Amino acid sequence: MKLLHLFLVTAALLVWPVKFASPAKAQLTPQQAAFQMPEWQPFCSPMGLFAIDMPGTPKINSETFSTQVTAHTYRSILKNKDTYLLQHFDLDFRLSNNNIKITLNNAVDFFVVAANAKLLQVRDISIGSYPGKEFEFQPLSPNEPVGVGQVFLVETRVYGLVATASKPENAQQFLDSFRLF
Repeated sequence: MKLLHLFLVTAALLVWPVKFASPAKAQLTPQQAAFQMPEWQPFCSPMGLFAIDMPGTPKINSETFSTQVTAHTYRSILKNKDTYLLQHFDLDFRLSNNNIKITLNNAVDFFVVAANAKLLQVRDISIGSYPGKEFEFQPLSPNEPVGVGQVFLVETRVYGLVATASKPENAQQFLDSFRLF
């Protein structure tokens, strides 16, 4: 029963609509040429127990679902449509080792489905001693850039990070800056 509850919660939270970036035009218009990337700034969430570097100021949203799980979302969408998203929610129980792997794999699948994309690759990662997955996905629209994401299970909290950026190094900077405290 708990595993079914976990799958339903994960599905509801990870299918959250995410707007992914469109590629830059081959020739920049004067307005596009003048666009400057907002300065990257550290963002700390005492409630979320994490810190991350994000461009600009993230919009923060919390939503409680019928399962009584509350998802907290931090999102920066830039004028050039680059998107940086971090979401976390708490489970009301701990998972066994087998269920951890299943949960992380399902989280990756749900992010890819929510992006209307296909999974390109996935690999095991960790943050400290906590397990995670890193993945790349290609939106089904052939003109959209490859997106990258990470999911982690920290005790009973699930963290999901997704970035689509016109410059892959910006997406990697976002993912690499995630830290727990």
